Amino acid sequence: MDRRLSRRQFLRLAPVTLAGLWAPPTPLAPTPTTDEAPEYFVPLADYQELPPDCYAQNLIRPFEIILHWDGNRQDRDLWLAPITFQTLRYLQQSAHFAVDYQQVWQMLPMYQTVVQESHGAKGFNWAAINVELAGTEFDLPGYAPPDGEVQLALRLVSRLMDHYDIRFEHVAGHFERDDRGDKRDPGVLFTERFRQELLAYRARLSPLKPQALSAP
Repeated sequence: MDRRLSRRQFLRLAPVTLAGLWAPPTPLAPTPTTDEAPEYFVPLADYQELPPDCYAQNLIRPFEIILHWDGNRQDRDLWLAPITFQTLRYLQQSAHFAVDYQQVWQMLPMYQTVVQESHGAKGFNWAAINVELAGTEFDLPGYAPPDGEVQLALRLVSRLMDHYDIRFEHVAGHFERDDRGDKRDPGVLFTERFRQELLAYRARLSPLKPQALSAP
Protein backbone atom coordinates (compact mmCIF):
# COMPACT_ATOMS: atom_id res chain seq x y z
CA MET A 1 0.00 0.00 0.00
CA ASP A 2 1.37 3.40 -0.98
CA ARG A 3 1.27 5.61 2.12
CA ARG A 4 2.55 8.74 0.40
CA LEU A 5 0.13 11.65 0.55
CA SER A 6 -0.51 14.19 -2.14
CA ARG A 7 -0.39 17.82 -1.12
CA ARG A 8 -4.19 18.01 -1.46
CA GLN A 9 -4.63 15.01 0.86
CA PHE A 10 -2.16 16.50 3.35
CA LEU A 11 -4.03 19.80 3.54
CA ARG A 12 -7.37 18.03 3.94
CA LEU A 13 -6.11 15.78 6.73
CA ALA A 14 -4.08 18.43 8.54
CA PRO A 15 -5.80 21.83 8.41
CA VAL A 16 -3.60 24.56 9.85
CA THR A 17 -4.67 27.60 11.81
CA LEU A 18 -2.23 30.34 12.62
CA ALA A 19 -3.32 30.33 16.25
CA GLY A 20 -3.12 26.66 17.13
CA LEU A 21 -1.52 23.28 16.68
CA TRP A 22 -2.43 20.70 14.09
CA ALA A 23 -2.14 16.95 14.24
CA PRO A 24 0.00 15.67 11.35
CA PRO A 25 -1.04 12.61 9.36
CA THR A 26 1.13 9.51 9.14
CA PRO A 27 4.63 10.44 7.92
CA LEU A 28 5.69 9.53 4.44
CA ALA A 29 7.60 6.30 3.95
CA PRO A 30 11.36 6.73 4.50
CA THR A 31 13.28 7.82 1.40
CA PRO A 32 17.03 7.55 2.06
CA THR A 33 18.25 8.35 -1.47
CA THR A 34 17.29 10.40 -4.51
CA ASP A 35 18.45 10.83 -8.09
CA GLU A 36 17.66 14.55 -8.00
CA ALA A 37 20.50 17.04 -8.29
CA PRO A 38 21.38 19.07 -5.18
CA GLU A 39 19.71 22.44 -4.73
CA TYR A 40 21.63 25.35 -3.23
CA PHE A 41 19.73 28.37 -1.96
CA VAL A 42 22.96 30.14 -0.98
CA PRO A 43 26.33 30.75 -2.65
CA LEU A 44 28.43 27.60 -2.52
CA ALA A 45 30.81 29.30 -0.07
CA ASP A 46 27.85 29.53 2.35
CA TYR A 47 26.94 25.85 2.09
CA GLN A 48 28.33 24.39 5.31
CA GLU A 49 26.96 20.89 5.90
CA LEU A 50 26.42 19.65 9.44
CA PRO A 51 27.95 16.25 10.31
CA PRO A 52 25.71 13.22 9.55
CA ASP A 53 25.17 12.45 13.24
CA CYS A 54 23.32 15.78 13.58
CA TYR A 55 20.41 14.91 11.27
CA ALA A 56 18.10 12.06 10.29
CA GLN A 57 19.25 9.77 7.49
CA ASN A 58 16.03 10.28 5.61
CA LEU A 59 14.74 12.51 2.83
CA ILE A 60 11.34 14.16 3.23
CA ARG A 61 9.06 16.21 1.04
CA PRO A 62 8.57 19.53 2.87
CA PHE A 63 5.09 20.95 3.37
CA GLU A 64 5.98 23.55 5.98
CA ILE A 65 8.62 26.09 7.03
CA ILE A 66 9.25 26.43 10.77
CA LEU A 67 11.08 29.48 12.14
CA HIS A 68 13.32 29.37 15.22
CA TRP A 69 15.74 31.54 17.13
CA ASP A 70 19.00 29.76 17.80
CA GLY A 71 18.87 30.59 21.53
CA ASN A 72 22.44 31.86 21.76
CA ARG A 73 22.66 34.34 24.63
CA GLN A 74 26.11 35.67 23.93
CA ASP A 75 26.82 39.26 23.05
CA ARG A 76 24.74 40.39 20.06
CA ASP A 77 27.99 40.71 18.10
CA LEU A 78 28.08 36.90 18.16
CA TRP A 79 24.58 36.45 16.74
CA LEU A 80 26.05 34.98 13.56
CA ALA A 81 25.32 32.05 11.25
CA PRO A 82 28.70 30.38 11.99
CA ILE A 83 27.87 30.45 15.72
CA THR A 84 24.48 28.88 14.98
CA PHE A 85 26.26 26.17 12.99
CA GLN A 86 28.78 25.47 15.75
CA THR A 87 26.01 25.32 18.38
CA LEU A 88 23.96 22.84 16.37
CA ARG A 89 27.03 20.71 15.73
CA TYR A 90 27.94 20.70 19.43
CA LEU A 91 24.37 19.75 20.45
CA GLN A 92 24.08 17.23 17.58
CA GLN A 93 20.95 18.99 16.38
CA SER A 94 20.17 20.40 12.97
CA ALA A 95 18.25 22.87 10.84
CA HIS A 96 18.32 23.54 7.14
CA PHE A 97 19.35 27.20 7.34
CA ALA A 98 21.10 29.65 9.66
CA VAL A 99 20.35 33.35 9.11
CA ASP A 100 22.17 36.34 10.56
CA TYR A 101 22.23 40.04 9.66
CA GLN A 102 24.59 39.60 6.72
CA GLN A 103 24.34 36.06 5.35
CA VAL A 104 22.43 32.79 5.11
CA TRP A 105 24.08 29.43 5.54
CA GLN A 106 22.52 26.26 4.15
CA MET A 107 23.46 23.40 6.47
CA LEU A 108 21.74 20.31 5.04
CA PRO A 109 21.36 18.69 1.60
CA MET A 110 18.30 19.81 -0.36
CA TYR A 111 16.96 18.69 -3.74
CA GLN A 112 14.26 19.59 -6.24
CA THR A 113 11.34 18.00 -4.35
CA VAL A 114 12.88 16.54 -1.17
CA VAL A 115 15.22 17.68 1.60
CA GLN A 116 17.28 15.99 4.30
CA GLU A 117 15.23 15.55 7.46
CA SER A 118 16.51 17.74 10.29
CA HIS A 119 16.07 17.63 14.07
CA GLY A 120 14.77 21.20 14.44
CA ALA A 121 11.15 20.68 15.54
CA LYS A 122 10.26 17.45 17.32
CA GLY A 123 7.20 15.77 15.84
CA PHE A 124 7.19 17.90 12.69
CA ASN A 125 10.63 17.35 11.17
CA TRP A 126 9.34 14.74 8.72
CA ALA A 127 7.44 17.48 6.86
CA ALA A 128 9.31 20.71 7.62
CA ILE A 129 12.16 22.95 6.56
CA ASN A 130 13.67 24.44 9.73
CA VAL A 131 15.17 27.95 9.64
CA GLU A 132 17.29 29.20 12.56
CA LEU A 133 17.58 32.96 13.07
CA ALA A 134 20.57 34.11 15.10
CA GLY A 135 19.63 35.45 18.52
CA THR A 136 17.10 34.88 21.27
CA GLU A 137 14.03 36.37 23.00
CA PHE A 138 13.04 38.47 19.98
CA ASP A 139 9.92 39.79 21.73
CA LEU A 140 11.91 41.47 24.53
CA PRO A 141 12.97 45.13 24.27
CA GLY A 142 16.39 45.41 22.68
CA TYR A 143 16.46 41.78 21.50
CA ALA A 144 14.74 42.09 18.13
CA PRO A 145 16.94 40.74 15.30
CA PRO A 146 18.58 43.33 13.03
CA ASP A 147 16.54 44.42 10.04
CA GLY A 148 19.10 42.88 7.70
CA GLU A 149 18.51 39.49 9.30
CA VAL A 150 14.75 39.81 8.91
CA GLN A 151 15.09 40.83 5.27
CA LEU A 152 17.34 37.87 4.49
CA ALA A 153 14.88 35.54 6.22
CA LEU A 154 11.95 37.00 4.27
CA ARG A 155 13.78 36.50 0.99
CA LEU A 156 14.75 32.94 1.91
CA VAL A 157 11.30 31.90 3.14
CA SER A 158 9.59 33.36 0.07
CA ARG A 159 11.99 31.53 -2.24
CA LEU A 160 11.44 28.26 -0.38
CA MET A 161 7.67 28.75 -0.61
CA ASP A 162 7.92 29.07 -4.37
CA HIS A 163 10.38 26.24 -4.88
CA TYR A 164 8.61 23.65 -2.71
CA ASP A 165 5.03 24.87 -3.23
CA ILE A 166 4.54 25.77 0.43
CA ARG A 167 1.55 27.95 1.26
CA PHE A 168 1.63 31.00 3.50
CA GLU A 169 -0.39 29.29 6.24
CA HIS A 170 2.35 26.68 6.49
CA VAL A 171 4.94 29.22 7.65
CA ALA A 172 4.96 28.74 11.42
CA GLY A 173 6.86 29.61 14.55
CA HIS A 174 8.37 26.77 16.58
CA PHE A 175 6.14 27.64 19.54
CA GLU A 176 3.11 26.87 17.38
CA ARG A 177 4.41 23.38 16.69
CA ASP A 178 5.41 22.41 20.23
CA ASP A 179 2.70 20.47 22.06
CA ARG A 180 4.93 20.26 25.16
CA GLY A 181 4.61 23.99 25.74
CA ASP A 182 8.29 24.63 26.44
CA LYS A 183 9.28 26.40 23.20
CA ARG A 184 8.86 30.16 22.74
CA ASP A 185 10.92 30.71 19.61
CA PRO A 186 10.94 32.80 17.59
CA GLY A 187 8.47 34.82 19.67
CA VAL A 188 4.74 35.43 19.33
CA LEU A 189 5.03 39.10 18.42
CA PHE A 190 7.99 38.52 16.12
CA THR A 191 6.16 35.75 14.25
CA GLU A 192 3.11 37.96 13.76
CA ARG A 193 5.26 40.79 12.40
CA PHE A 194 7.21 38.40 10.20
CA ARG A 195 4.01 37.09 8.62
CA GLN A 196 2.82 40.63 7.91
CA GLU A 197 6.16 41.51 6.33
CA LEU A 198 6.14 38.27 4.36
CA LEU A 199 2.76 39.14 2.86
CA ALA A 200 4.00 42.60 1.92
CA TYR A 201 7.27 41.24 0.50
CA ARG A 202 5.49 38.72 -1.71
CA ALA A 203 2.98 41.33 -2.86
CA ARG A 204 5.86 43.59 -3.93
CA LEU A 205 7.40 40.72 -5.88
CA SER A 206 4.22 40.18 -7.86
CA PRO A 207 1.83 43.09 -7.30
CA LEU A 208 -0.50 42.13 -10.18
CA LYS A 209 -1.24 38.66 -8.79
CA PRO A 210 -3.68 38.64 -5.85
CA GLN A 211 -2.67 35.08 -4.96
CA ALA A 212 0.87 36.34 -4.30
CA LEU A 213 -0.35 37.37 -0.86
CA SER A 214 -0.65 33.74 0.16
CA ALA A 215 0.09 31.18 -2.53
CA PRO A 216 3.49 30.39 -4.06
